[in-house]
Amino acid sequence: MQATTGGNKPDSRAESWWAQALAAREQEIQALKERNRLLQSQIDLLELRQEKQRRQIRSYEAEIEQLYQEKQVLEQILQELPQLYRRKLQARLQPIRERIAAIQAENRRLKRELYQLSYRLQGMDQLDKPSWKLPLPPLLGRGRRDPEEPPKALPVQGALSPPCS
Repeated sequence: MQATTGGNKPDSRAESWWAQALAAREQEIQALKERNRLLQSQIDLLELRQEKQRRQIRSYEAEIEQLYQEKQVLEQILQELPQLYRRKLQARLQPIRERIAAIQAENRRLKRELYQLSYRLQGMDQLDKPSWKLPLPPLLGRGRRDPEEPPKALPVQGALSPPCS
């Protein structure tokens, strides 16, 4: 240290320089602290955004998984659809087929009855007419026949034969 005689000034100058340097350092430290605080708030904000994005990504991944499972279910249904359609169609057609079969069976039965009745009627007609008696054609002079009308043909016996069953 320097002597007190006339040496006070250099000491005060040095102190003043140190005080200014210290003040400048403190301002620099304050500026750095402020910058650090701003950067930390930006980091916090970025971390919040990042966390929000992670949650959104997890949400999207879960939605993708759910959609994938729904897609698989729909593909399975789509593969089963033709068989399901056939089963439903068969179920709807079955009563119709049964009704058609019943109508066809009744139709065959009615045809058999018709042939049997026809055969019986033919037999009755032949029983009513003796085979030795032939029907005579109408005489021209007798009866009231229209001259424009052609003469009636004689029925041929045995023209109707019994049906073959």
